[in-house]
Amino acid sequence: MGDCAAICNNFTPSNWALNGMACVSHAAGTAVDTPNGQANAQCGDSFTPEIDICQVSMNVQTSGSSETYMEVWLPSSDNYNGRTMSTDNGGVNGCVHYVDMSYVSGMGFAAIGDNAGHNGSSFDGTWMLNANEKIVDWADRARHASVEIGKEVVSQYYGNDAAYSYYIGCSAGGQQGLHSAMYHPDDFDGIISGAPSNDFQNLQGWSARFIQLTGTSGDDTFLTKDQWILVQSQIEEECDEALDGVADGILEDPTICNFNASALNCDVNDDSRCLTATQVTTVEKVFTPLFNTDGQLLYPALLPGSQVDAFSLGQLSGNVQGIARDFFRAVHNDSSFDVTTVGQADYRDALNLDQQMGYPSSFNADLSGFRNSNGKMILYHGLADPLTSGANSQRFYLKVADRMGLDHTEIDSFMRYFRISGMAHCGVGGIAGAGAWMFGQNKAASDANTNIVNSLVDWVENSNAPDTLEGTKFWWDEPANGIQFTRNHCRFPYRNTFTGNGDGSDPADWRCEMIDDWRECGVDVMPRLCNADGTFGY
Repeated sequence: MGDCAAICNNFTPSNWALNGMACVSHAAGTAVDTPNGQANAQCGDSFTPEIDICQVSMNVQTSGSSETYMEVWLPSSDNYNGRTMSTDNGGVNGCVHYVDMSYVSGMGFAAIGDNAGHNGSSFDGTWMLNANEKIVDWADRARHASVEIGKEVVSQYYGNDAAYSYYIGCSAGGQQGLHSAMYHPDDFDGIISGAPSNDFQNLQGWSARFIQLTGTSGDDTFLTKDQWILVQSQIEEECDEALDGVADGILEDPTICNFNASALNCDVNDDSRCLTATQVTTVEKVFTPLFNTDGQLLYPALLPGSQVDAFSLGQLSGNVQGIARDFFRAVHNDSSFDVTTVGQADYRDALNLDQQMGYPSSFNADLSGFRNSNGKMILYHGLADPLTSGANSQRFYLKVADRMGLDHTEIDSFMRYFRISGMAHCGVGGIAGAGAWMFGQNKAASDANTNIVNSLVDWVENSNAPDTLEGTKFWWDEPANGIQFTRNHCRFPYRNTFTGNGDGSDPADWRCEMIDDWRECGVDVMPRLCNADGTFGY
């Protein structure tokens, strides 16, 4: 094993130019100040490694006018497990994910992270304006460069190549994992992709549309949070125990929930929160997909059961969505573009720039290179996700099956998709959901009974593929309060089904049953996930 300081004296990457490099040792449990650029971008003032590490940081030239900042954390030889783990960027942030760097290095991985080519916070995309090279870094180059350089740093420091290379991410980080599998299939042996924001351009159009549907506070179309809670009660009445057999406030499969919003009309409902006919129409529109003028599907609908959190996180509360605003301003190179007016022409303009921007859509669904490299991917998505529709990962799965001409048993060999009932969006904003959403996918979920990282490693290295993901729900999401219940989440195309025994709190109370019509996705199918002709293009 090499000396930490010596790396900076001897290291030169094979394919990339560096603009500065630093190598510093840190003891476990010691608070370390983050670099000024990261701290100023609200990436945190400090980080604390869980074990002794050598922190290698550098600036990498990615184009003639752009660069990315990256770090590699190298555990001591006693703690190193012989593997690398790359971490993600959430939203459109330009932050090394210090919490996850600490988490995975604490598990023995040599941790790799980067700032996606810019310093910035999760919901601030102002850096995109007139900066296409930075967008390409964010979408593609920064991650690929950090992986290639990170592997070389590891090889030099330990004297041997890492035996395996892994990735973990959620939201935009989930998208980054999918993008790597499609465009750089040799970068990772194993990928954990959570709640991915792929089909990114259409996701921003979908997000921007909500304020057009709901209006703002005081408009006839607008619903208050209490009224969305009333909508939740109607959804639970029709789609909780009635569909999954257990009255636990969790919709085990909201993709089959077709609730009657008109039952909340004040003409037939005497609750003080009841809705006008106009508000009923708002509810019905909120749960519809986004289409183009030819009737082709651009992005699937918000799933029932996610709307209260969608209000809390700004989707349904009459607020302008910052990422969508900044993205469409970049599309038009116009800092004054009003995102509340976004429409069909803007959707087309954004899609037309996909190649120029480095393919941020991450939606071509060709995973043949990843499969041929013997890569393995665990894809998961919360079915109560308010920010990226839980139906979109199911749509991606169907597109993989269609694009590659595969049955689900063949997809099982390289990708397994788990639908997590009652899980919101990656725990963002402290909103995690009523379901058993913890399975080691991040530090906040590390006290769960099982760990998805271990499941992926076991699949990649020992061919033990997971059929279910056991999720843990702690009382009030605090491990110190004890376990409320656990639940096994089935891989698609299986549906978690109540056996009729017990109260649903024991995994044995449920079984995975095959969804026979899992490929059906067109007109009049719930959820609508493809075009009328069964294709997924637009």
